Amino acid sequence: MKDWFERYTLREQLALLAMALVVTLYLLGVFVIQPLGQARADLAARNTATAEALLRVDAMATEIRALEDTEGSTRGTRSANLSASLNQSAGRYALRVSRLQPNSQGSVQLRFESAPLDALLRWIHELETTQGLRVDDLSLSQTSTAGTVSATLRVAAGP
Repeated sequence: MKDWFERYTLREQLALLAMALVVTLYLLGVFVIQPLGQARADLAARNTATAEALLRVDAMATEIRALEDTEGSTRGTRSANLSASLNQSAGRYALRVSRLQPNSQGSVQLRFESAPLDALLRWIHELETTQGLRVDDLSLSQTSTAGTVSATLRVAAGP
């Protein structure tokens, strides 16, 4: 290659070098600088879109928090009313609640120790038919006394 370059005159060598420099700068611009500029513009557009999406998500999160606060206070009242209602109606059947635990879904878990089975079943029947409540879970275990059971049940507002 050196022999090829040296066979030209100094003026032609300078012209070849100048053309090589111009072609190199052109190729650098076309294959490096222009794609980088386009990538920068694409990133800026994506950044703008992401910022707008973040603003929408923040607005929705604020709205959800407000709704949860409103619903949470309503749910807490509803759960407290349900707990009081269950405790009162169990008392009418001479059932002693040993544990009453409301949960976050609005249902209440109750535990009875040595409860008369017939009174417990009548009470559950009243809950579902008269009061419109729903017994989601029921677990019975026999005790040493005949006719009595230990029971755990989860009661929720009706369908």
